[in-house]
Amino acid sequence: MRIASISLVKDEADILEGFVRHNLHYVDRMYVIDDRSTDNTAEILRRLCAETDRVRLLEDGWTGAFHQAKRTTAAMRLILKEEDWDIVLPLDADEFIGAPDRAVFEADLAAIPPGMAGAFAEMRYFAAPGDDMSIADPLVRVRTALGYDPNGMFKSLATRHLFKEKTLAFDEGNHSILTRGIRVPTRTLPNTPLAHFAIRSVDQIAVKCLKHYVGWRSREDYKTSFVPTLVAGAEALKAEPRFALAPSAAIIPAYCDGYPLDQGQDRPFIERKGEVKWPELAVSPPFTQVLGLFDQLIARATAGDALVKAAGGEADAAAVAKIVAERNAAQSEMERLKASPSLLAKAYWDALAFRLRKSMRKRKYK
Repeated sequence: MRIASISLVKDEADILEGFVRHNLHYVDRMYVIDDRSTDNTAEILRRLCAETDRVRLLEDGWTGAFHQAKRTTAAMRLILKEEDWDIVLPLDADEFIGAPDRAVFEADLAAIPPGMAGAFAEMRYFAAPGDDMSIADPLVRVRTALGYDPNGMFKSLATRHLFKEKTLAFDEGNHSILTRGIRVPTRTLPNTPLAHFAIRSVDQIAVKCLKHYVGWRSREDYKTSFVPTLVAGAEALKAEPRFALAPSAAIIPAYCDGYPLDQGQDRPFIERKGEVKWPELAVSPPFTQVLGLFDQLIARATAGDALVKAAGGEADAAAVAKIVAERNAAQSEMERLKASPSLLAKAYWDALAFRLRKSMRKRKYK
């Protein structure tokens, strides 16, 4: 059985190497998109790619708001063109396949009926106030876990029988597989939970909520139902009186709303496989990440300022709105034509792209 995973990662240096080394025991290749990380994520990925061709970097060129479903779906379509896979599954950098070994995992996958998707149940690990922060490796430091429902659905995976569906897609959060916008019937893997180290420290979850708050909220189609826990975590930060967060800060229960944290049990992650070789890279300074987020916001603001300049230097709202609407309309048309298999459409798309570039140059030098 040929199995591939797809991951979008951002500032995950504290757990990334362990994530890759562990999950390579269960999948044949891991495809990773580095979403403009500001810590040692890029260096860890560079070293892993140099060490094995079973880790591949993908570059989707995306610099805007966080469109997880679209980007993961596009990556799936790309890798299916490159190689023949039986299973494609999305994995976040804090998720670890929890079967005792690959044989058990494959047996669970083989039992998925044709036409159905598979799904992992979640075993959630979370930081506790008594964690020993001198232990750098979160897979060793974080020992508190909730029991899991073997029938629960947390993350979905796509099977070979579904690949022929042209509308096959992941939903937001990669919790379901869709065809024609409708959720595909799903079978949860009975012996393979997904260990989810979502909360590794108070600092880590605070930065995660800040980054994702910006990424999701900046989407044009944002809805409050997209990531309510992340938004709740960001809202909890607003009530904090200081930068220094206590281990008991309200952000953790806010982010884990609905989870019975008081029922957490001491359960070391005994399924862990692989050893970390570069512990010195497993650092993610929180202020470095926050300032990196500011840099990205500054870049977007600078791009908006360039549009004002392209509009002839007129900074009034009407002039800016006009040039932005013009650009968005042209971009939307180009995306539609780019997706068309028609040679005529491609020719028109190329002509439209040329016209848009020429128009922007003329505005710049007006």
